Amino acid sequence: MNTFQLNCFMTVAKTLNFARAAEQLNITQPAVTHQIRSLEEELNVKLFKRTTRMVELTPSGYLFINDARDILETAIRAKKRFENPGEQDIVELRIGCQSHTYLRGMPMALERLRKLHPALHPRFQAEPVPVLRRLLQDGDLDVLMDFQEEEGQKRGVIYRELLKIPMVCLCAADHPLAGKEKICPEDLEEEKLIFSSPMRSPSAVVRFQGALMGKHSMSDVCFSDSPETAALLTRAGYGISFLPDLFLPQNPFLAKVPLDQAEEMSFGVYFRAGETDSILRDFVRIMADVCEISDVNQLQSVC
Repeated sequence: MNTFQLNCFMTVAKTLNFARAAEQLNITQPAVTHQIRSLEEELNVKLFKRTTRMVELTPSGYLFINDARDILETAIRAKKRFENPGEQDIVELRIGCQSHTYLRGMPMALERLRKLHPALHPRFQAEPVPVLRRLLQDGDLDVLMDFQEEEGQKRGVIYRELLKIPMVCLCAADHPLAGKEKICPEDLEEEKLIFSSPMRSPSAVVRFQGALMGKHSMSDVCFSDSPETAALLTRAGYGISFLPDLFLPQNPFLAKVPLDQAEEMSFGVYFRAGETDSILRDFVRIMADVCEISDVNQLQSVC
């Protein structure tokens, strides 16, 4: 395995087109095909599914992206280090989350962390939670920002709560329900709804959606894969969505209304047990200090 093979792999993974990848790499298409095949033979897996009409990543190829990226970045850093031997070594903090919305309250914490560790380079990775949990357990992620798992703590992983987050109903600002103090499930029986993906939502949201599902036809339900797309569909009039009130974007065309008797959700950080890295310890401590601000919207405004 060499960096040329990995560059070929990453370029094909980005373009999903061997001809376009060859053009970007300034080599021939057969050369790209040869490099990918030799890499697949070395790994003993298929990285791409290829037909006459399309190219797509296999599950193995999807998982290999993180390894390939890490190897290439390490190689680049090693080369730069010897080009400029007097420069301070770069230290990474690998932060995972299922939605970039979860990071909107983090600038204050990262600013304080940067002052303690000037050589720190935070790196963010947004993936479905099952992928992130596996990366954390395998040591390929330093910290995971997520809602607490109800099935209990995974072996070798510690959870620390930062905030209690309520669930809210998100609707257009001119919707009749926007003026209510609270919304109950009965208010939603005649409404079109927007459901968030179960793979990217806290279990409390999934349960609430499931309770509503039986009272609505599929034609009255749209699905979104992130808080950002749920807000977009809500703003466009496709229905009402249900989201954790965690750093939701401020929008004059949207209204956030509390849900009656909705359970609060615990949001915090996961990290590996026994971790002694001082940067990670400082990050967790600073995040806990910053999140002592009780109003999550106030936290967003100061960040």
